[in-house]
Amino acid sequence: GDAAMRCPGLAYVVHSLSPGGTERLVVEMALAFAAEFDVRVYTLDAPGAWADRLQSSGVPVTGLGRRPGVDLAVSRRLARLLRDSDARIVHAHQCSAWFYAALARYAHRRPRLLLEEHGRFWPEQENTRRRWFNRLAVVPMTDRFVAVSQDITQRLATYEGVPRARIEVVPNGVSPAEPCDAAERARRRAALGVRDDEFLVGAIGRLDPIKNLPMLIDAVGAAAREVEGLRAVLVGDGPQRAALEAGLRQAGLAGRVIVAGHRDDARALLPCFDLYALTSLSEGMSVALLEAMSAGVPAVVTAVGANAELVVDGETGWVVGSDDRAALAGVLQAAAGDRGERLRRGEAARRRFEHRYTMPAMLDAYRGIYHAMLGAVPRPAIDAARPA
Repeated sequence: GDAAMRCPGLAYVVHSLSPGGTERLVVEMALAFAAEFDVRVYTLDAPGAWADRLQSSGVPVTGLGRRPGVDLAVSRRLARLLRDSDARIVHAHQCSAWFYAALARYAHRRPRLLLEEHGRFWPEQENTRRRWFNRLAVVPMTDRFVAVSQDITQRLATYEGVPRARIEVVPNGVSPAEPCDAAERARRRAALGVRDDEFLVGAIGRLDPIKNLPMLIDAVGAAAREVEGLRAVLVGDGPQRAALEAGLRQAGLAGRVIVAGHRDDARALLPCFDLYALTSLSEGMSVALLEAMSAGVPAVVTAVGANAELVVDGETGWVVGSDDRAALAGVLQAAAGDRGERLRRGEAARRRFEHRYTMPAMLDAYRGIYHAMLGAVPRPAIDAARPA
């Protein structure tokens, strides 16, 4: 309506809106900024499960129908949509979205472009051609570069050819988990099949090889020999689910480790956990880990990605080496045996969250970046880099 006429156009470009950490942030940001901007979301692939939530709130979501391989028609389609909607800012989430959005600017120059990198593939692949192409064609079309952590900053510079000095860090922010009293906590645990006197380790996320859940399962099996009431719950779904369930049956742990599947109320389960576990081989800045911190749940994490930037070993939780199953089993045993220490670290985690990782802090940072981009003069480098 009239508001949209006055509001500058803000376009988010993302792989899809299927459940995941990056996608959650895109949904939250789109809803938060809809009052100040004419927000639209464009997905490279099918829009995905969370598109309805945005559509029903008045934020249009359009799939760009990417075909396998490099599909340059996506950039042409996107350029046309950006022109028609009079977008002023394009906020690309992750590098594929950035690539297509930057190429769209060759056809339609008006909007400014921001890359936000959330996470990276693992293992990271050196690709000299891609790095040079980015330097020559993609970086010159980009006004601002944001990484969610120091680790991602380093990788954007190393693997994508982005000048390190131009990357700023804006940590993810999340809304805090809802508080929950002892009776409600006991009720939610009982619904999972967990008693009040049992020690519950929880993990929330896609059941994907990158999350290295076999490490957690092995450690639970080892620690369970010493800790009578040790239980674990894996919340989420994904390609590894069947293999994990088969592994649990084989190891005789099917009764001890609950595979809860995808849960819309995953956040409500956080206060039920005595310890949060994140055993990934690679990680951006985990939204679920931030939510665990906000709920005052201490975490044990592997020293990869931003995990050790979020969790201070010995203060707000425990940090172990990537795939160090013996170390993880030791932490599970120690944490199960010392409730006072768990509560102390959990409280420190909550304070650290409130100090650094809230949703309003993240939104304020992006609001500042957007307004600077709207006031920005065109970068002369863009025209200098225009292909002949």
